[in-house]
Amino acid sequence: MPDEAPFLVYRFTLQNGSVREFPVRLDPQTLALVPQPRRGRPEWTLLSFCRCPNCPLPEAPDARCPAAVSVTDIVESFKESASTEIALVEVVREGRTTSKRTTLAEGVSALIGVIMPCSGCPVLAKLRPNVLTHLPFASIQETVYRTLALYLFAQFFVQRRGGKPDWKLAGLAALVEDVHTVNRCFSDRFFKICLKDVNVNAVVHLDSFAELTAMATQRSERRLEELQKLFTAFEP
Repeated sequence: MPDEAPFLVYRFTLQNGSVREFPVRLDPQTLALVPQPRRGRPEWTLLSFCRCPNCPLPEAPDARCPAAVSVTDIVESFKESASTEIALVEVVREGRTTSKRTTLAEGVSALIGVIMPCSGCPVLAKLRPNVLTHLPFASIQETVYRTLALYLFAQFFVQRRGGKPDWKLAGLAALVEDVHTVNRCFSDRFFKICLKDVNVNAVVHLDSFAELTAMATQRSERRLEELQKLFTAFEP
């Protein structure tokens, strides 16, 4: 698997001309992150270090947070960088390149936003299906739309398996709040190890989207009514 082409590649061209590439290798069937060899796992990757209160993983003396382990290389690469530094961020996937000249905070935020749901974190794993159609630098409107679509698609599969689907979106706000909790704890994790602000602000940027998405989904009925106008072609 490691020898296969990556699912996508994030490429950062910094102001000094240096280039940093991060190939994201995923299992093609499950979109689970393919583990890569690492020299070591820092103490801040311990599951007990700023453990998320909603984490369902069993505790053990050397247990690691899968989301923290998955971003170790990114954190190390940008630990001396300023979040406001402007870089050219290119996302390459299957011959298609999306690029934006933006701050490192936004670029790193987009990168960890695709890696962490695939890391094995049971909370963020619910967002993993959206990685299939990863949209770098998405707007709030696009994020809300994709979140609603993901949740409704999940309910369709719940029904197919004989479960009780949540067509009224009663559990959507709780899902988004769980994601918000994980992001907040990650910010605390980075603050405690005194990282420079690019890693902290990347998570803050990611969490601001989660918070705004939470606000939007709390008005999910109104949002659906707004979106319904786009689907009149399907009406009988």
